[in-house]
Order: sequence, then structure tokens, then C-alpha cells
Amino acid sequence: MRSGCEATVSETVHAHGLRHCRYRGLAETRVQHILTAAGTNIIRLSECFSPGTTPDRPCRPPSRFRRLCQNLPAQQGS
Repeated sequence: MRSGCEATVSETVHAHGLRHCRYRGLAETRVQHILTAAGTNIIRLSECFSPGTTPDRPCRPPSRFRRLCQNLPAQQGS
């Protein structure tokens, strides 16, 4: 879990210049951080899909919880 967070912080610092803010003041800095995070998410989503196509498989493998739910037998009507 932590390695994923560290990778995200590293990406935003190195690729998007998050360490140096363009503005002074907490409110403006917060807006810049939010917009940078949204841009990072859009870039990551665009890497999952080629233009005009849909992927043959999900971008990420299913979580443990989803796999567990898929393996459960269907409940009979009570």
C-alpha cells in the first residue's frame, strides 16, 4: 500500500513539478495540488485506453475481495 502512495507522490513531484508551487498562500497552493492530482489521474486513465477503443481486459487485475466474491456459490432463494 505504501509503495503505491510513494510512487504517486514521486510521479507528481518529478513529472509535474508539485514540489515548487506557483502561488503563495494556502488556498492557491491547495487548488494547484488538487488540479495536479486530477491531471495525474487523467493521464493514468488515458494510458489504459487507446483512442477510440476499449480494452479487452480490465486495466488492473481484480482485487482480492472481488475474486473472493466471484468464487462464492450463488445463494439459493430463502
